[in-house]
Amino acid sequence: MKVLVIAAHPDDEILGVGATICKHIDSGDEVYVCIVTKAYEPEWTKEYMEKKIDEQKKVDKLLKINKRFNLDMPTVKLNSIPHGEFNKKIIDVLDEVKPDIIYTHFEGDVNLDHTLIFNAVMVATRPTKKIRVLCFETLSETEWGRKAFHPNFWVDITKFIEKKKKAFEIYKSEVKAYPHPRSTEGIEILAKKRGIDICTKYAEAFILVKDFWC
Repeated sequence: MKVLVIAAHPDDEILGVGATICKHIDSGDEVYVCIVTKAYEPEWTKEYMEKKIDEQKKVDKLLKINKRFNLDMPTVKLNSIPHGEFNKKIIDVLDEVKPDIIYTHFEGDVNLDHTLIFNAVMVATRPTKKIRVLCFETLSETEWGRKAFHPNFWVDITKFIEKKKKAFEIYKSEVKAYPHPRSTEGIEILAKKRGIDICTKYAEAFILVKDFWC
Protein backbone atom coordinates (compact mmCIF):
# COMPACT_ATOMS: atom_id res chain seq x y z
CA MET A 1 0.00 0.00 0.00
CA LYS A 2 1.18 3.52 -0.80
CA VAL A 3 0.72 6.31 1.73
CA LEU A 4 1.17 10.02 1.01
CA VAL A 5 1.39 12.69 3.71
CA ILE A 6 0.75 16.23 2.44
CA ALA A 7 1.75 18.92 4.92
CA ALA A 8 2.46 22.62 4.87
CA HIS A 9 5.75 22.85 6.72
CA PRO A 10 8.60 20.57 7.83
CA ASP A 11 7.60 19.19 11.27
CA ASP A 12 3.85 19.17 10.53
CA GLU A 13 4.18 15.64 9.16
CA ILE A 14 5.64 14.49 12.47
CA LEU A 15 3.28 16.42 14.75
CA GLY A 16 0.22 15.19 12.87
CA VAL A 17 0.97 11.68 11.72
CA GLY A 18 4.55 10.84 12.74
CA ALA A 19 3.80 7.67 14.68
CA THR A 20 1.25 6.46 12.14
CA ILE A 21 3.95 6.88 9.48
CA CYS A 22 6.13 4.57 11.58
CA LYS A 23 3.30 2.05 11.88
CA HIS A 24 2.70 2.04 8.12
CA ILE A 25 6.39 1.47 7.42
CA ASP A 26 6.57 -1.24 10.08
CA SER A 27 3.64 -2.92 8.28
CA GLY A 28 5.52 -2.89 4.97
CA ASP A 29 3.76 0.08 3.37
CA GLU A 30 5.52 2.70 1.23
CA VAL A 31 5.33 6.19 2.74
CA TYR A 32 5.88 9.41 0.81
CA VAL A 33 5.92 12.95 2.24
CA CYS A 34 5.05 16.14 0.38
CA ILE A 35 5.99 19.44 2.05
CA VAL A 36 4.20 22.23 0.24
CA THR A 37 5.99 25.37 1.43
CA LYS A 38 9.44 26.64 2.30
CA ALA A 39 10.85 29.66 4.10
CA TYR A 40 12.41 32.55 2.19
CA GLU A 41 14.72 35.53 2.70
CA PRO A 42 14.72 38.06 4.30
CA GLU A 43 12.00 36.80 6.67
CA TRP A 44 14.17 33.74 7.39
CA THR A 45 17.93 33.44 7.22
CA LYS A 46 19.81 31.32 4.69
CA GLU A 47 21.22 29.33 7.61
CA TYR A 48 17.69 28.55 8.84
CA MET A 49 16.61 27.38 5.39
CA GLU A 50 19.68 25.16 4.94
CA LYS A 51 19.09 23.66 8.37
CA LYS A 52 15.50 22.81 7.43
CA ILE A 53 16.72 20.85 4.39
CA ASP A 54 19.23 18.96 6.53
CA GLU A 55 16.63 18.23 9.22
CA GLN A 56 14.21 16.77 6.69
CA LYS A 57 16.91 14.42 5.38
CA LYS A 58 17.60 13.23 8.92
CA VAL A 59 13.89 12.62 9.56
CA ASP A 60 13.58 10.64 6.32
CA LYS A 61 16.57 8.50 7.27
CA LEU A 62 15.22 7.85 10.77
CA LEU A 63 11.73 6.92 9.61
CA LYS A 64 12.77 5.30 6.28
CA ILE A 65 10.55 7.54 4.14
CA ASN A 66 10.48 6.33 0.52
CA LYS A 67 10.62 9.80 -1.01
CA ARG A 68 10.04 13.40 0.01
CA PHE A 69 8.65 16.05 -2.32
CA ASN A 70 9.32 19.74 -1.63
CA LEU A 71 7.03 21.97 -3.67
CA ASP A 72 8.87 25.11 -2.46
CA MET A 73 5.87 27.43 -2.48
CA PRO A 74 6.19 30.44 -0.14
CA THR A 75 5.14 29.73 3.43
CA VAL A 76 2.28 31.89 4.79
CA LYS A 77 1.75 33.16 1.24
CA LEU A 78 -0.15 30.28 -0.34
CA ASN A 79 -3.14 32.57 -0.75
CA SER A 80 -1.07 34.49 -3.32
CA ILE A 81 -0.75 31.42 -5.59
CA PRO A 82 -3.46 30.98 -8.27
CA HIS A 83 -5.71 28.05 -7.32
CA GLY A 84 -5.19 26.25 -10.63
CA GLU A 85 -1.41 26.41 -10.33
CA PHE A 86 -1.50 25.27 -6.72
CA ASN A 87 -3.89 22.40 -7.39
CA LYS A 88 -1.78 21.16 -10.32
CA LYS A 89 1.32 20.87 -8.15
CA ILE A 90 -0.58 18.65 -5.73
CA ILE A 91 -2.11 16.63 -8.58
CA ASP A 92 1.35 16.09 -10.11
CA VAL A 93 2.58 14.52 -6.88
CA LEU A 94 -0.49 12.27 -6.72
CA ASP A 95 0.05 11.22 -10.33
CA GLU A 96 3.62 10.18 -9.52
CA VAL A 97 2.95 8.40 -6.21
CA LYS A 98 -0.49 6.96 -6.99
CA PRO A 99 -1.34 6.72 -3.28
CA ASP A 100 -3.98 4.53 -1.71
CA ILE A 101 -4.18 6.78 1.36
CA ILE A 102 -3.54 10.47 1.91
CA TYR A 103 -3.09 12.17 5.28
CA THR A 104 -3.35 15.97 5.26
CA HIS A 105 -4.29 19.02 7.32
CA PHE A 106 -7.61 19.72 8.98
CA GLU A 107 -9.58 22.45 7.24
CA GLY A 108 -10.28 24.26 10.53
CA ASP A 109 -6.66 24.90 11.55
CA VAL A 110 -5.78 28.46 12.52
CA ASN A 111 -2.98 28.49 9.91
CA LEU A 112 -4.40 29.50 6.51
CA ASP A 113 -1.76 27.45 4.65
CA HIS A 114 -3.29 24.34 6.24
CA THR A 115 -6.79 25.23 5.07
CA LEU A 116 -5.65 25.94 1.52
CA ILE A 117 -3.78 22.63 1.37
CA PHE A 118 -6.88 20.79 2.56
CA ASN A 119 -8.89 22.46 -0.21
CA ALA A 120 -6.29 21.55 -2.84
CA VAL A 121 -6.26 17.93 -1.67
CA MET A 122 -10.05 17.81 -1.98
CA VAL A 123 -9.73 18.94 -5.60
CA ALA A 124 -6.91 16.48 -6.33
CA THR A 125 -8.77 13.52 -4.82
CA ARG A 126 -12.09 13.76 -6.61
CA PRO A 127 -14.00 10.45 -6.30
CA THR A 128 -12.80 9.20 -9.69
CA LYS A 129 -9.40 8.55 -8.07
CA LYS A 130 -10.77 6.43 -5.20
CA ILE A 131 -8.19 7.63 -2.68
CA ARG A 132 -8.83 7.37 1.03
CA VAL A 133 -8.30 10.78 2.73
CA LEU A 134 -7.80 11.47 6.42
CA CYS A 135 -7.10 14.75 8.21
CA PHE A 136 -4.67 14.96 11.12
CA GLU A 137 -4.43 17.44 13.97
CA THR A 138 -1.41 19.71 14.34
CA LEU A 139 -0.46 20.94 17.79
CA SER A 140 -0.89 24.73 18.25
CA GLU A 141 -2.78 24.96 14.94
CA THR A 142 -5.80 22.68 15.27
CA GLU A 143 -6.76 23.35 18.88
CA TRP A 144 -6.21 27.10 18.42
CA GLY A 145 -8.61 27.31 15.48
CA ARG A 146 -12.32 28.09 15.73
CA LYS A 147 -13.59 24.79 14.34
CA ALA A 148 -13.56 21.75 16.61
CA PHE A 149 -11.64 18.66 15.55
CA HIS A 150 -13.93 15.65 16.07
CA PRO A 151 -11.97 12.48 15.19
CA ASN A 152 -13.69 9.39 13.87
CA PHE A 153 -10.61 7.23 13.27
CA TRP A 154 -7.84 6.34 15.72
CA VAL A 155 -4.49 4.56 15.38
CA ASP A 156 -2.83 2.82 18.32
CA ILE A 157 0.72 4.21 18.31
CA THR A 158 1.95 2.85 21.64
CA LYS A 159 4.84 1.05 19.94
CA PHE A 160 5.93 4.21 18.08
CA ILE A 161 5.46 7.19 20.43
CA GLU A 162 9.15 7.39 21.35
CA LYS A 163 10.21 7.36 17.70
CA LYS A 164 7.72 10.16 16.97
CA LYS A 165 9.22 12.30 19.74
CA LYS A 166 12.74 11.55 18.52
CA ALA A 167 11.79 12.58 14.97
CA PHE A 168 10.21 15.83 16.19
CA GLU A 169 13.34 16.69 18.18
CA ILE A 170 15.30 16.71 14.90
CA TYR A 171 13.39 19.89 13.98
CA LYS A 172 15.25 21.79 16.70
CA SER A 173 13.93 25.27 15.91
CA GLU A 174 10.34 24.02 16.25
CA VAL A 175 10.75 22.39 19.66
CA LYS A 176 9.30 24.60 22.38
CA ALA A 177 9.51 24.42 26.15
CA TYR A 178 6.59 22.87 28.03
CA PRO A 179 3.79 23.93 28.57
CA HIS A 180 3.83 25.04 24.92
CA PRO A 181 1.92 22.39 22.92
CA ARG A 182 4.83 22.01 20.47
CA SER A 183 7.00 20.29 23.04
CA THR A 184 7.81 16.63 23.48
CA GLU A 185 5.62 16.72 26.58
CA GLY A 186 2.80 18.24 24.51
CA ILE A 187 3.11 15.45 21.95
CA GLU A 188 2.92 12.82 24.67
CA ILE A 189 -0.04 14.45 26.44
CA LEU A 190 -2.09 14.61 23.23
CA ALA A 191 -1.15 11.01 22.39
CA LYS A 192 -2.28 9.94 25.86
CA LYS A 193 -5.56 11.81 25.44
CA ARG A 194 -6.21 10.17 22.07
CA GLY A 195 -5.17 6.86 23.60
CA ILE A 196 -7.74 6.99 26.38
CA ASP A 197 -10.35 7.84 23.73
CA ILE A 198 -9.98 4.22 22.60
CA CYS A 199 -8.73 2.62 25.84
CA THR A 200 -5.12 2.26 24.77
CA LYS A 201 -1.93 3.90 26.03
CA TYR A 202 -1.14 6.18 23.07
CA ALA A 203 -2.94 7.01 19.84
CA GLU A 204 -3.11 9.46 16.95
CA ALA A 205 -6.57 10.60 15.89
CA PHE A 206 -7.90 11.53 12.47
CA ILE A 207 -11.00 12.60 10.63
CA LEU A 208 -11.82 10.19 7.83
CA VAL A 209 -13.02 12.46 5.02
CA LYS A 210 -13.23 10.05 2.08
CA ASP A 211 -13.23 6.28 1.72
CA PHE A 212 -14.39 3.81 -0.91
CA TRP A 213 -15.41 0.19 -1.27
CA CYS A 214 -15.64 -0.47 -4.99
